[in-house]
Amino acid sequence: MFNFGFGGPPGPREPVDTEKFYTLLGVSKSATQNEIKKAYRRAAMKHHPDRGGDEEMFKEISKAYEVLGDPEKRELYNEYGEEGVRDGGGGGGMPADIFDLFGGGGRRRGPGAKRKGDDVVFPLNVGLPELYNGTTKKLRLTKNVICKTCKGKGGMGEIKKCVGCKGQGVKIIIRQIGPGMIQQMQSHCNDCDGEGTVMDEKDRCKKCGGNKTVEEKKTLEVFVAKGMRHNQRVTFKGEADESPGTIPGDVIVVIKMNAHPVFRREGAHLFVQKHIPLIQALTGFSFVLEHLGGQKLLIKSKPGHIYAHGETQAIREEGMPQHNNPFVRGNLYIEFLIDLPQPEDITPQVAAKLKALLPGASDMDVDAADGEVDEVELEQVDIEAEKRRFAQEMGGDNAYDEDDGRGHPHAAGCRAQ
Repeated sequence: MFNFGFGGPPGPREPVDTEKFYTLLGVSKSATQNEIKKAYRRAAMKHHPDRGGDEEMFKEISKAYEVLGDPEKRELYNEYGEEGVRDGGGGGGMPADIFDLFGGGGRRRGPGAKRKGDDVVFPLNVGLPELYNGTTKKLRLTKNVICKTCKGKGGMGEIKKCVGCKGQGVKIIIRQIGPGMIQQMQSHCNDCDGEGTVMDEKDRCKKCGGNKTVEEKKTLEVFVAKGMRHNQRVTFKGEADESPGTIPGDVIVVIKMNAHPVFRREGAHLFVQKHIPLIQALTGFSFVLEHLGGQKLLIKSKPGHIYAHGETQAIREEGMPQHNNPFVRGNLYIEFLIDLPQPEDITPQVAAKLKALLPGASDMDVDAADGEVDEVELEQVDIEAEKRRFAQEMGGDNAYDEDDGRGHPHAAGCRAQ
């Protein structure tokens, strides 16, 4: 159980000024939190001392935003003025510098405000077809809820302040560590389990055993809309663990897209690799591609077009549906990979026919008896393995400019600079 110990709002006062801070930021009392934030940015940038502005005015503007930028403090200010905010004790988390505006730092809550509990994050694995078509998944979870029998009090008896920690939930331990030297430490109070309050054992709730909460199983339906993306979130407000004196956190479901064996997604677009034999790359092809939605696409080559290895062509508006607007789709891109015949398929007879049919297939006119001509032998290699070997031979220092793309070694003079 959380005990914040905040006092109530200030009592009735004489008429107070509740307009000053709004005037400083140049907004009306009906302005939204976003409008107040934007107004503060403009004013702070104008009056920031580092930009030649007036330091006192900057402090006043920052003070105004410290209050109006916090909904709880703003509510107190609207009713009780500046003094009411001070009495409420809602200490500020306002950055001292406009350039820290987007930094961290939480604000202390105003009087009587509840702390929000922790959010719970669940990853949800979803296939690409499900993101294309949309689906609904069920998420089963077990969470703590306020005990209805004791209404989160832990029992029906009197709740007393813990004597061991004086209601603080922690005990102060003072230890002497040397002549004239002491060490002060905080220790979790075992008497009240850190809650600051205790109740007689006989008065504890039989349903929750005095824990104030009980476990409950719940099933959430996660609607995965068409076109949702990897790491996109679906939030269920207030569905996390309940605890007395707190606002339940959220259950956040994070979409995790599984890889697909055929289609690859990049944003709104889909990519497919299609292997075709050399004969089809030269003479034409047609094939059927089954899409993620089950529809079958008949794909034909363009008459007279010869397809090169790695060539990519697009089919417009056959990609992923756009999230929240599924009638708008990206493109489908097909990369053609040419499969060459196997050596055993090219017999001397086949080779002769190919030379007769294909242009530029005749042998080069080379005089092998020319004494200035040396005949060499080609060897197939793994170029990546070769590069690694080069680096090892040079002591791990790759002297080739990979960004250059031409394999030119760096000049020694450049390295020395």
